[in-house]
Order: sequence, then structure tokens, then C-alpha cells
Amino acid sequence: MVTINDVAREAGVSKTTVSYVISHNPRIPHDTQERVRRAMKKLGYSVNHTARALSTSKTMTLGLLVSGQNDGMPLSLTRGAYLCELSKFARQHGYDLLLISNPDGVQAIRELASARKVDGLILMDLQRNDVRVAAAVESKLPTVLLGVPSDSLGLDVVDTDFERAAHELIRRFVNQGHRDIALVHTSESPKDDGANYAVRFRQAALTEARAAGITLRVPPMDVWDLNPAEHIRTVLNRFPTASGLLIDDDNAVIAAPQALLELGIHVPEDLSVAVVVPDVIHQRMRIPYTAVNINLSAVAEETIDTLIRRISKPDSPSVTRLVSQPLNDCGSIIRRDAP
Repeated sequence: MVTINDVAREAGVSKTTVSYVISHNPRIPHDTQERVRRAMKKLGYSVNHTARALSTSKTMTLGLLVSGQNDGMPLSLTRGAYLCELSKFARQHGYDLLLISNPDGVQAIRELASARKVDGLILMDLQRNDVRVAAAVESKLPTVLLGVPSDSLGLDVVDTDFERAAHELIRRFVNQGHRDIALVHTSESPKDDGANYAVRFRQAALTEARAAGITLRVPPMDVWDLNPAEHIRTVLNRFPTASGLLIDDDNAVIAAPQALLELGIHVPEDLSVAVVVPDVIHQRMRIPYTAVNINLSAVAEETIDTLIRRISKPDSPSVTRLVSQPLNDCGSIIRRDAP
């Protein structure tokens, strides 16, 4: 069995330095931390979580609270991908990730805090006015919000920069001469003003379109809940003058190539298309459209790193970190000459 002494010899540091690196002591220089982690990886050293928890009075567990299964939220491939990425980065810091799914998020937070089950908490699937935010503040658990609510109440915030994504995609249509585009939009729950990322993207896209003097056509909310193929067909039938289609719903992005093929619509000759979608879906599903790819791994890493810093420095000022990605031009938006 590889010991901490073996790691220290391999890295050329003291046993104490290795212990500090494992416990994320900020006093250790970055290059030394990296050397120790490389030695740990080379030797196959793994942290004894039970012993470490006993010695530090920590659980070595991070909580991830998602919305309960009965809240009517649609299936999300993004949510599943986030779970994998968050778990991976938690492990790299020596933590386990505990998934909590409870329709009563406030009660779940209170139980976590009273039972001291976790050292820190991530709130996911945030609504604009999410009652769990106040509960997290009340619990005094170190907490990071994966999403931007109306009021973070002083908690740390990490998310994708959906406002920038909307700006990049609308400007691409504008620069190619499009004056009339339609939105195939993620379903928004009417409760608490809807999911934060969906609201933010829609509002930012509408603002950018108005500023550019073009029309962004958004169907009514009852259309957002249709199955993906029917959603696309309904939007195109409702807005026949649209020369471009903007899609921000994961499931609709995946369904779009087949749905448009069945409608006899060729992209980009008949219709220009752009999407905002997680990079893993864009790459693995071979989505052929110009996109702002959400870098789930980068957002997950920033979320875990922010929570670890919050645990180690509970009184430090709160931060908001929005991760942005450049537009990936796949040639699906072509020049549209003015009539």
C-alpha cells in the first residue's frame, strides 16, 4: 500500500507538505501542489477519507441538491453531465459528492445542516426566486449556487455566461443580414419566474435583438412544453417569415437534424440555424450547427474550486464567476440578402 511517506519521497517534499496539499492549505505554492499531485497520481495514492475525516472533524463530503423529481422539470441531459463532472472534480479534492433530490429543498438543507452530513453544499436547478437560497444562508453551510438567482443573498455564484452566449448568437445572425429569426426555447416553469438560465438567455436574446433592430420571435409558453420535434414544427409553422432558427433547448437541439429533414428543410440553404448546447452533446451527437458550446467541465471545476475555497475561508467576500465560451462557427448561418 502506497503511503504518504512514499508520496513525499517521490515529490521531494516533507510529509507535512503532502498533508497540507491534501487538505488544500493555501500556503503551499502552486508548483509544489502540482508536484505532489503528480506524485500521488503516479504512485496511485488515494486519500484515506475515514482517517482524514476523524483527524479534521470533517465529513469529506460535498452535497449537491437538485430539484425533486416531482417538480415537473423536464429530463435534462445537461443535468446528468453536470453530475459526472462535479463528482470528478470533487474526487480530485479528496471529497465524495452526495446527491440529494428532495421536492422540499428547504427541509433538505435544514436536515443536512443539523445532521452535519456535508462540509459544503451546491444548489443546482435554481429558479429565479429560489427559496433554497435563503435556507442555505440560514443553515450557515458553505454554499455555492450553480446558477444565478434574482438575489444570491451573499452566496457564491458560478454559472455559464448565458447573456454573452445570447449576444454572440444574435450578433452572428445580424452580421449575416438576418432580420427575422425564431426561438425554440427551453421550457420555463411559471413557478418562481422559471429556471434561471432559461430566463436569462431569453431575456438577453430579446434585448440584443431589439438593440440590433431585428425581430426575435418567441412562441407562447404552451409551445415550450411540446415534444422537441413538434416544438420545432410548431415554431416554423407559426413564424413562416423567419430566415433563422435559434435553439437553446438540449432535447430540441438533438432532435433538430431529423425534424428538419422530415420537413424537407435544408440547412443552411433554406434556413439558418444556431444553438447553445453543452459541448459534450455538440461533439458526441455531431450536431451540425453553429453553436456557443457550454463547457460543462470548466463550469463544474469552477464550482467545486469555489466551494473548496469557501470551506477553507468561510469569511472571505462572496464571488460571482460566469464562464464564457467563444462561438463555434459550423457554417449553418449563411448570408441573407435583404428583400
